[in-house]
Amino acid sequence: MADAQMKPDAVSAALSALAGLKGSGFRDDEETRAYYANDVFWQPGVRPLGVVMPEDAAIAADAVALCTRAGIAVVPRGGGMSYSKGYLPARETAVVFDMRKLARVVEVNADDLYITVEAGCTWEQVNAALEKTGLRTGYWGPLSGVNATVGGALSQNSAFFGSSLNATVAESVIGVEVILANGDRVRTGSGGRHGAKPFSREGGPDLTGLFLGDNGALGLKCAATLRLWPAPAEVDYLSFGFPSMADMAAVQVALARERLVSEGFGIDRTKASHSASVNRISDGLKTLGILVRGGKTVASGIKDAARAAAGGASFLKDHAFTLHLVLEARNGEELKTSMARARAIGNAHGVEIENTVPKVMRSKPFSPVRGMLGLNGERWVPIHAVFPMGDWKRVVEANDAFFAERKAEMDRHGIVYSVMTMTVGGEFFIEPAFYWTDEITDLHARSVGEDVVRPWRDRPANEATRRAVADLRAATQDLYISLGGVNWQVARDYPFKSVLEPATYALLTALKDAVDPDGLMNPGSLGLGSDQTR
Repeated sequence: MADAQMKPDAVSAALSALAGLKGSGFRDDEETRAYYANDVFWQPGVRPLGVVMPEDAAIAADAVALCTRAGIAVVPRGGGMSYSKGYLPARETAVVFDMRKLARVVEVNADDLYITVEAGCTWEQVNAALEKTGLRTGYWGPLSGVNATVGGALSQNSAFFGSSLNATVAESVIGVEVILANGDRVRTGSGGRHGAKPFSREGGPDLTGLFLGDNGALGLKCAATLRLWPAPAEVDYLSFGFPSMADMAAVQVALARERLVSEGFGIDRTKASHSASVNRISDGLKTLGILVRGGKTVASGIKDAARAAAGGASFLKDHAFTLHLVLEARNGEELKTSMARARAIGNAHGVEIENTVPKVMRSKPFSPVRGMLGLNGERWVPIHAVFPMGDWKRVVEANDAFFAERKAEMDRHGIVYSVMTMTVGGEFFIEPAFYWTDEITDLHARSVGEDVVRPWRDRPANEATRRAVADLRAATQDLYISLGGVNWQVARDYPFKSVLEPATYALLTALKDAVDPDGLMNPGSLGLGSDQTR
């Protein structure tokens, strides 16, 4: 339903009803509307009519129904860490649903090995709830897990902690509870059966998978059940330096083929210089204290801390590329065997270096999201794709050639390029990122802290360079698609309709029409509904 077809009286009545709905947390002041018109990269966007912050799923369902009956679009939002227009309104007649107040841990079932949480739970909260159980989800959160929510991760797909071994968050999900556009609440998996526990994803068509990676286009997530496994008893760390990305990627793929690594990431020298997240290994006494507490013994912890303090991040710059790995095992002997094999693979193409980066990352996995800005307050935005494991070499070669051709253009605009690579289950993941000088938005300030951004708060907007970054991201997307790559976090940013076969897209459109016939659930996301994208 296009904005021009709206009935102003119906919209006004719906907004009044939202304001009067107890527990809706509805706000429509100018400051709130302006704040929710931005994501990490895209701003300023379309301001929503208002924002609902529901206190429970029943209230959220009532609010969704109030909106859609009046022709108002519903735009789901989690922790706000996205940069692909996933939670930005595509039209003015829209209400954003900020789900962070739905943050209860509903059930931890250690006997049946599952945890059910509301969609607004952060990954830090999920892991805190499991801390004394000896259990963990396979994938257990992104680096932004202090802010990023379970619902957001499921909507956009997500990978990092545990992902080299256990793939993306989608592989850890048993079932979800979603609110459809008409306000109906639907449970998938065995949780949607009469009198059954939410212990199984099977038992008919995989309806759970339908709502994973949908970017909120098919429904508003309000809860999820995740599978649990015993947490590994032993953990150790390795880092290597390499002269080229090809050398590093060869090692990553070899390690992944033997399922040796729980998580790992490779970065170039530029990332080591510009990333605030990487450079936090030299954050002084706070990091020292964490490392001391995290050592297997007090003596080993002090030794680790001393090395981190002495080396900081400077040793990373001695190598064009560095790889940082976490290995886990059920016992010491198993870990010893895996470490020896990983060392042999790494040393075949590189040289072993200090392992303080993965060690510090693991000592406090869910730190403040300082990495959403560069070390000196530069703006940051990535782009990514995943590829079949066997295609890593041609992908790396094409990526290197692509950015070599655009170096002069990037230099002219003051755009700094860096790159990160990972393996995610059986896939090769590549993520270039761009840094440039630009204004600091309220979203950045609230996310990393006003005290952090104060030195750069008065920087003027740099729209010309931001447009150049947007063009560069689009060209990178097209490159990766031409190489057979697949994107997560599609939203209204990555190409989607154009990359699907017509019959496949027709099926998806039919599903969208069935659950959202008026196209009011996050319009334009995945190119579905009105306000379509490529």
